[in-house]
Amino acid sequence: MAERIRISIITPGAEKFGGEAELVVAPGAAGDLGALAHHAPLLTTLRPGVVRVVSGPAGPDSNTSQRLEFAVPGGFMEVLPDKVVILTDEALSRDDVGVEDARARLQRAQEALAQKKGAEDALERRQLAFAEALVEVTRRPV
Repeated sequence: MAERIRISIITPGAEKFGGEAELVVAPGAAGDLGALAHHAPLLTTLRPGVVRVVSGPAGPDSNTSQRLEFAVPGGFMEVLPDKVVILTDEALSRDDVGVEDARARLQRAQEALAQKKGAEDALERRQLAFAEALVEVTRRPV
């Protein structure tokens, strides 16, 4: 059994997730990054994407790892040797959003970006990336 690291995913309203994991993978500003127990300390911004929490076998007789996924619109991640803290405005799992709602949000984001036609579109691109992450977390199985 791999060593575990404590993880907290915190939004303005509540701690969205708190527990232990063998691995945390997050959409860092410069690319996806993973954190294991005893990771060197770091602080990074997050881009819109999917945070994956791998918590190890589902039971004593299982070899299959459990994985939770959260769509985030960006935020910050602090990694210390014994814990990971993610601060974000939203963290939505597939239990929080329906497939049709996620697809509708993606469609609206694509339309909003298309209407910009070369104008300053950073906000629309971020909204599109978050909508794509929402669609990704609604896929089954995990």
